[in-house]
Amino acid sequence: MKKVLAFLMAIAMGLSATACSSPSASSGSSSNQGGEIVIGCLQDVTGPTSSLGQMVQAGAQWAVDEINEKGGIDGKKIKMNSYDTKGDVTEAVNAFTKAVTVDKVSVIVGPPVANIALAIKEISEQYDVPVMGLAMDKNAQLKQDGTPYKNMFTFQPNADQQGAIMAKYALENGFKSFGAIYNESNSYSTSLLAPFVQTVESSGGTLAKNLQVAYNANDTDFKTLLSPIVNAKVDAIFVPNYTKDLVNITTAARALGYQGALICGLDACPPFNTMMGTSCDGVYYINNIDDTTQALQDMIKKVKEKTGVEATNKFFLGYDIVNIAAKVLKENGTSDPAKIRTALENLSDYTGMTGNISIDPKTHMTKSMEMFMFTYEGTTPKFLQKFSA
Repeated sequence: MKKVLAFLMAIAMGLSATACSSPSASSGSSSNQGGEIVIGCLQDVTGPTSSLGQMVQAGAQWAVDEINEKGGIDGKKIKMNSYDTKGDVTEAVNAFTKAVTVDKVSVIVGPPVANIALAIKEISEQYDVPVMGLAMDKNAQLKQDGTPYKNMFTFQPNADQQGAIMAKYALENGFKSFGAIYNESNSYSTSLLAPFVQTVESSGGTLAKNLQVAYNANDTDFKTLLSPIVNAKVDAIFVPNYTKDLVNITTAARALGYQGALICGLDACPPFNTMMGTSCDGVYYINNIDDTTQALQDMIKKVKEKTGVEATNKFFLGYDIVNIAAKVLKENGTSDPAKIRTALENLSDYTGMTGNISIDPKTHMTKSMEMFMFTYEGTTPKFLQKFSA
């Protein structure tokens, strides 16, 4: 794990240095200079969710390198500038502003973290640069009147869809009574809770209000927080949280003697099992990819051999986003951000590593993407079932 993080940090530092040397605002669009098309990658390279951002960035860079090795886009190479949000909303706004006003990127590979996407959604309206992100909270794409922010996109199923899938799987497999522990200061966590609860309750399951335990970023005593849920002897605990908290919550639950199921979001995907360092039996999680397929196994092996990185779901999300951007750029013969945005709104049936991707122009979200439920046997992921969003 340390070697992987070190490699990813090396990528991050190199790309950040590249970003700092970008042309000034007065030099015109960098996308049309020196035979290059400039894109941005706005990620949490350092900070509490850096493992997510680093992996998206690594996948995006892999795609850039592949495209450039094949001659680029109509003879122009892609240059990817990296911007570290540090998991901080002010840093994110400043980085976004630099990307679109100084470096004049054509598109931005957006963050996987909803809080960061929510921070830039308003300022993004002032420009024409599309943010090709992964934020699951619908508030990152939709205004209060239901119309989309013109530049904000997500390229995975939203929180309503993912929350419902996790609940549906649990109910279909014998889990009827639930507790939940969630971070009330995190939009990813809160946006998953409501659809999970709604699906459970509308399908005959139970998740009592007093067993929906909220915490915030300053809370660390998960044993105390979990005790009411464990004492209620529920069939499963819903844990829609980031990886570090998932490790701490799982550890605390097992220390309390709870041997039941933990139903988790995407952040229980690897490297959760590596970070746990012990058996992950009873942990169930949703995934963007079925990495048991031959195509995914072949690419994971190739990435591992070349870089030492264990490519996970976030790697392939970043990889797909860059390839979609390249497709749109090539087909439209332009790096004009406004025209790219229009093309993205009408993206249909793009077959990527994470599935078939179509964008609904009314929401800027994906339509009917498949997702996958997994569990662990020890520390080994085990595919369970495929669902449509």
